[in-house]
Amino acid sequence: MELDRRSILIGATASLVSACYRGGGGPASQPSGVPPPDVSDIGPEGPRAVLNPSRIPAEFREAPMLAAEVAAGRLPPVRERIGRDPLVIEPLQDIGRYGGTLRRAINGPNDIAGVVRFASGPDSFLYWDHLWTTPRPNIARDFEISRDRRVVTLFLRRGMHWSDGAPFTADDILFWYEDLYLDRRVVPAPTESLRVGGEDVRVRKVDAEAVQFIAPRPFPLLIELLASFTDIGGPSFYGRHAMGGFAPRHYLSRFHPRYRSEDAINREAREAGLLNWSIYLKKRFDWTFNPELPGVSPWQVTVPINSRRFSMRRNPYSIWVDTEGNQLPYIDRISHVLCSGPEAVNFKAAAGQLDFQSRHLLVSNVPFLLANRRRSGCDVNLNPSRDTDLGIRINLSYRLDPEIGDLLGDVRFRRALSLGIDRNEVNETFMLGLGLPTASVPTPDSKYYPGTEWAQRWAVHDIDAANGLLDEIGLSARDEEGFRLRRDRPDRLRLTCQAFVAHFDFPAVAEMVREHWQRIGIDLDTEIVDPTLAIQQSMAGELQLSLQLSGAADPFMNPEYLFPYTPLGVGGASGVEFARWFQSNGDVGERPPEEIVEVMELWRAARVEGTERRTAMAKELIRRHVDNVFSIGLVSGGFTYHGVHVRKLNLGNVPRRVVNSQVVRSPCNALPMTFFFESR
Repeated sequence: MELDRRSILIGATASLVSACYRGGGGPASQPSGVPPPDVSDIGPEGPRAVLNPSRIPAEFREAPMLAAEVAAGRLPPVRERIGRDPLVIEPLQDIGRYGGTLRRAINGPNDIAGVVRFASGPDSFLYWDHLWTTPRPNIARDFEISRDRRVVTLFLRRGMHWSDGAPFTADDILFWYEDLYLDRRVVPAPTESLRVGGEDVRVRKVDAEAVQFIAPRPFPLLIELLASFTDIGGPSFYGRHAMGGFAPRHYLSRFHPRYRSEDAINREAREAGLLNWSIYLKKRFDWTFNPELPGVSPWQVTVPINSRRFSMRRNPYSIWVDTEGNQLPYIDRISHVLCSGPEAVNFKAAAGQLDFQSRHLLVSNVPFLLANRRRSGCDVNLNPSRDTDLGIRINLSYRLDPEIGDLLGDVRFRRALSLGIDRNEVNETFMLGLGLPTASVPTPDSKYYPGTEWAQRWAVHDIDAANGLLDEIGLSARDEEGFRLRRDRPDRLRLTCQAFVAHFDFPAVAEMVREHWQRIGIDLDTEIVDPTLAIQQSMAGELQLSLQLSGAADPFMNPEYLFPYTPLGVGGASGVEFARWFQSNGDVGERPPEEIVEVMELWRAARVEGTERRTAMAKELIRRHVDNVFSIGLVSGGFTYHGVHVRKLNLGNVPRRVVNSQVVRSPCNALPMTFFFESR
């Protein structure tokens, strides 16, 4: 019944806020009373890629700003720029009109994912349809899978160019694979995305317009990895780690010692304040920081993200066109206003100073945004997450305080902490009661959903059971205020939870958890940190607990939410030393306890299976994660990341709802290159 109530409430809210959506005669009046009870839920919407070659338009047009450059001789004609195989998109509603600057908000130079999840295209070889059911050609014009499921052949778009006009060919993929990925001075360890059964996937050039990814054994999951937001799913985000699947050889080769003097490149690196050529190369391969970097996304950076005037301009060599032959994007520029935190973003949206925003909007502020629709001239819509988008990540390899480390490594302690939280109160307070109070599981509409029993396992509020577990492990002694004492000395046991200043009101959630844990005698300190510091602490193994995503919609695309998988970024929050052991196949790091090793081995085994068997094994992986409480899920299907979006009423082709998961890097699946201003 809870899910039915949730669907009704989400649908009613979405219908209320979309009453003025297209053709509504301008901004709606301020909401009052209860929304009509008979409105149905809104399903995911989106534009569609046209895959039939016969539907490629015969003629092409471009934005006036580019036509002027063609006339001045600074650009070749549009037909020459887009090549023989443009990517044709059927817009959600209308063929758009050119022009304008779209205004968005970011919260600082580390808000890279927010930019990539809107403006990158996406830039993966393949991509999902708008319902997240089928991988489709994207940067690649087509693909083939061998009968033995070992070889994926990618056919490139003929005549495709980088944003500076250089040809995009198979050599750009081979350069990335041979000179970046395989060079351990650049990429220190192989990625699991290109490993199966403990062996490497090879990349081979067929000709200038085709490459093959060759696995040593059947690897049907490879297609999904190429289509998703992974480290082989495009360089707009992962280029800064020298990953992504391809790279501009003509540009980046000047920073690699295979092509130039290593001493000369190191001198340039030191002049730029960097230690060596490898770091320098990766810095130059950062889409949001380097305006010189050629790319393939619809917009290219003109002012870097570490500037207060961070902005982007249309890519004149964009491969996207609409069904009438108009080169996309419709919108000329994207500008970003720097905000100090989520509250500032919400006020900017309510004041009508943003044209589209889905990051850092708080669901608790939806009533505030609704009440200001007349002033802002904006529509408001909800996009429930497919993930456990609010939870507590546990550092399973924490060692800075041995007593705390031993406790976090004890499943009874983790279960007690989980049982000590009132998830219903968290959901009602921070998600307007619209989320699903659960353990770290995908939502019920996921093929990986393990069932209601497991969604609630160790995830009900049971103070008596929590106290019993804590007493059992030797934490029965308490101080005069009722807080439990450490086992190694007569001091109060204190845990620390890190809360980001971004995306959501994580500090307030941490304070509520602190109040809940007081009832079981656990004291909690909240450490409020900037995302930059959070990443540093995560990679240094300094975190104990952190509030963030805790369960992925797809355990094969985002395994860092399933077990200690990667030491990079916030992925290290689950246990850096265990992740280093996993990534190095035991050469470095610390071997995890057997229950974690078993999950790692089961995950690797599942990756080589076909869909049916892999799905069954994934459910078992999630059940083990839940039973061992490797993380503490709080709310799934919520609105923490990109769960609320606002759009100006004059901005066309914006879906009212999209599939919301980082696997498909939403809202990129709305294909913002099709957005346009109906009037300005």
